[in-house]
Amino acid sequence: MKKIILSIIISLLSFSLVACKADDPKPENTLSVPKLSAREKAILENTSKHFFLIDFNVDDTYKEISVWVEKYEFGKLVEDEKGRMTTGVEKNGTIIFTTSKTDDEQDLSMFNISIQSDDGITTATFPETIDEKGSSVWGSPSKFNINNTKKLALASICYSSGDEGMHTLSNDFYNDMDRHMEELKEYDVVYLLRSEFTK
Repeated sequence: MKKIILSIIISLLSFSLVACKADDPKPENTLSVPKLSAREKAILENTSKHFFLIDFNVDDTYKEISVWVEKYEFGKLVEDEKGRMTTGVEKNGTIIFTTSKTDDEQDLSMFNISIQSDDGITTATFPETIDEKGSSVWGSPSKFNINNTKKLALASICYSSGDEGMHTLSNDFYNDMDRHMEELKEYDVVYLLRSEFTK
C-alpha cells in the first residue's frame, strides 16, 4: 500500500514539475536540479528519507536514457546496475530518486527510481537493507553537462560507522568520477545514482 501511495505522489509531483518546466527553457544537453516549491518539498520530505530530482534537457540526437544505482563498500563496487531501467526520451524530463524506510524493523529501505518524460513515467522499485548506525550524508551537484562518452554520477548517499565529521562527495567527483574514486574509500557504504544518455 505504501508503494502505491508513493507512486501516486511521485506521479503528481512529476506532472507539477512538467508544468513548471514549460515556462523555463534550459540549455540543451544539460541536467540540473529544479527549484521546488514549498509544497513539493513538503510532500517529498514527508514521504521519503532521501530525495533527488534532476531535470534533463537533450537535443534530438539522444534517443534513450538509462538510470540505475551502484553500491560501493569502502570504495569497492559490490553491486552494479541495481534497478536499472531504460526508456526513450524526447527533449526533456525529470529523474526522481527517493528512498523510504519500511514499517518493519529489519533495516529495510525501498529505493524508487522514476524517469518522467514525454513518453510517460517509467519506475523501478527495489528493497535494500541498510544499517544506518553512525552518520550519513547525501548530495548532488546543481548542474551537469551530458557527455555521451561516459556514465554520469548524479547523486550519492554515503554511510559511515564512525562518528567523525563527514562531508558530501566533491563536485570534482561528479565532474570526473573515474579520477576521484579515492573519495569513496572514506565511507563504509556509498550508493550512487548513475545515468547514461544514448543516441
